[in-house]
Amino acid sequence: MDVYEDLYDGVPVVDLPIIQVDVPDPAHLWRSLRYPNAIDVEPAAAIEAAFDPHGLIARDPKSHTGEAIRIVGYSPTAARLLVVVLLPHEHPPQGLWHIVTAWPADRRWREAYTADDEEA
Repeated sequence: MDVYEDLYDGVPVVDLPIIQVDVPDPAHLWRSLRYPNAIDVEPAAAIEAAFDPHGLIARDPKSHTGEAIRIVGYSPTAARLLVVVLLPHEHPPQGLWHIVTAWPADRRWREAYTADDEEA
């Protein structure tokens, strides 16, 4: 799918303003509390991945409100690719986003991220 076909209130998701990112509830990054053998993500690592200039961005298909986006980005702190889910502070988004959760990217996301680099 062409990234400019993925729209958020009529705006391509790749053009959404992402100026500031925070983690209002770090407990949501402790996935091991909810899922056996899950890997926890540090807030700083999730923020790094959200700001990856090569990150893949799209609407979150599992969003209950329809407002969440996903970014697949690399975190040098975690030394891995992460999937980060963000919600805007306000609607429409003005630049401040809150990280809802994050987890290590699986093989499918790693391949998509690498393929995107190869196409550039």
